Amino acid sequence: PRLPRPRKELKAFAKVALAAGERSRVTLRLESRAFACFDPAANAWVVDPGDYDLLVGRSSRDIRLQGRITITA
Repeated sequence: PRLPRPRKELKAFAKVALAAGERSRVTLRLESRAFACFDPAANAWVVDPGDYDLLVGRSSRDIRLQGRITITA
């Protein structure tokens, strides 16, 4: 990235209450702004092209699913 960024950033979450053994499907949508950061030099939100890892879990230390997307210019 052109600007320093944290190693992990929370971009979406949902709190779901389930009984023991119950299952549910949760959909989280990430709009383009989720990949942007503010560039003070440009005075604008910018999205750097490249690979982004998507991590899904109960917490940042308990990742249950991961994938990767590529954003092009």
